[in-house]
Amino acid sequence: MLLRASAGMNISDDMGPRINKSCILAVLAAALAVVCGLSIYAPLRFDKQMAARERVVKERLVKIRYAEEKYRKVNGTYTDDFAALVKGGYLADSLQFIPFADGKKFDITVTTQLTKSGRQLPLMECGATYEDYLNGLDGNSISNLTEEAYNNGRYPGLKIGDLMTPNDNAGNWE
Repeated sequence: MLLRASAGMNISDDMGPRINKSCILAVLAAALAVVCGLSIYAPLRFDKQMAARERVVKERLVKIRYAEEKYRKVNGTYTDDFAALVKGGYLADSLQFIPFADGKKFDITVTTQLTKSGRQLPLMECGATYEDYLNGLDGNSISNLTEEAYNNGRYPGLKIGDLMTPNDNAGNWE
């Protein structure tokens, strides 16, 4: 469509739609760049947050291991009762809870194993799964970590001790 100007010039209104299309194209290109950047940054951010959370969980597990060892020296066996550790003064009450897990407690299990010499060997295992301490982070990444651990026959998270193999209550990260 042509418009007549007062001086007899023809002015085309084609510039309006072209500017709008160019602006839209620029905005879409910028949005695509942001999405690409976020797709690269998201796994890095997850790894950084996971490392920070694992540091805190490992510290608690080491304190629980120390408390369990003190309890065993006095009582001859480990306990799967955090209340006994707290009541005996071996562990602070707050340390039984998994950080970032909305009040969930560490899973703790004890057993005794009969050695070849006939001696009873107390064993304990205490841990937190990826789903527990990575709560609130990318669910797909957590599922991938869990699946990878199961596929490789590993505990899907952080733990100390082992109920099947005596390991002096070492952490699975050590």
